[in-house]
Amino acid sequence: MADEKIYCVDDDEDILKLYQVILKQEGYAVTEISSGEKALEQIYQKNPDLIILDEKMSDFSGMEICARVRDDKTLPYIPIIMVTGINSREGKIKSLERGIDDYILKPFDHEELLAKVQVMLRIKRLYNDLLKTRQDLLKAERMAAVGQLAAAMAHEIRNPLSIISASVQYIKNKKTIQDDHREMMATILRKISEIDGIIRELLVMARPIKLKSDIIDLNVCLQNVSGFIREKCLAHGVNLHFKFEQDLARVRGDEEHLQRTFLNVLLNALDSMPGGGELYISTRQADKDTVCVEIKDTGEGIGKEDIEHLFEPFFSRKISGSGLGLFMVKMIIDELKGDIKVDSTPHQGTTFNIFLPGSKDKICLKPREAIADTKNIRKGSER
Repeated sequence: MADEKIYCVDDDEDILKLYQVILKQEGYAVTEISSGEKALEQIYQKNPDLIILDEKMSDFSGMEICARVRDDKTLPYIPIIMVTGINSREGKIKSLERGIDDYILKPFDHEELLAKVQVMLRIKRLYNDLLKTRQDLLKAERMAAVGQLAAAMAHEIRNPLSIISASVQYIKNKKTIQDDHREMMATILRKISEIDGIIRELLVMARPIKLKSDIIDLNVCLQNVSGFIREKCLAHGVNLHFKFEQDLARVRGDEEHLQRTFLNVLLNALDSMPGGGELYISTRQADKDTVCVEIKDTGEGIGKEDIEHLFEPFFSRKISGSGLGLFMVKMIIDELKGDIKVDSTPHQGTTFNIFLPGSKDKICLKPREAIADTKNIRKGSER
């Protein structure tokens, strides 16, 4: 209830104070607005969940404000209760035609006001739920179509690709081949391997994810994953830092898929620091029921316009990227009933916070164990 915002619009200060007293006692977040112009400005800045609107005001009438809100298709549905002193059949019909959801006659009864507020907010919640359900269904339909297409393409591409790979390998192994040609064929084989990796990602995306439900020590899981990026850290000139909370709840999930998730995020972080930088991996108990893994880099950062598309399939800011890595990350985190947040500043770095539901079992890592994997990175990388 505290998250639901109610705008009370009236040019009578006494009426606004009355709304404040009645609605705040019930726990609602109330904003008092004393003019129609201010009301329209604030509605566009921060959409409320309900508007209680006086019919007669000095600058704009309640009907004018309602018409503007209803005519603007960029605004979501906002229930509007009109407060009026005129009780007429024509007035009621006109109000409904202009988009008013309900009305209250002056002087209004406190209990009637609260009852109508509760009804309108319930309608708003139902509307939001239906909108989300519709968006989820559309997304599921699109993903099903993409998955079917991906699977078909993957199978069609993989067969000729395997023949090409076998042929190049056969020619490469011939003794009569010159060294420069042999190197060229090795490059071809590496690129074939990259294409095969993308195809495997497409096939995974096309199939429903089946996750195990094991008890996982996230600190150990992250230490194991960090071993896969050690050489790349050295090659990129990146210092790797760990900070593991010792008294950390275990999580329930699939360790193989979680490792793939963390590895994808870490590889993206490394790719954003081609000239070197700092990479921080930490864990913490976000609250009694949630564990957080934070992966932070000092790389190129991500623009605001890209963050909202970051987890969409085939979206990539990298020239050679398939756009499936972070999409798979989001799929796995969603399946584990977790959440992922991204905060980024261009030219300063990016932070991924991955939240996972914790179990009641606790672990306790000794400090030496928590930083054991940093010893072979480079001098000065431990922190």
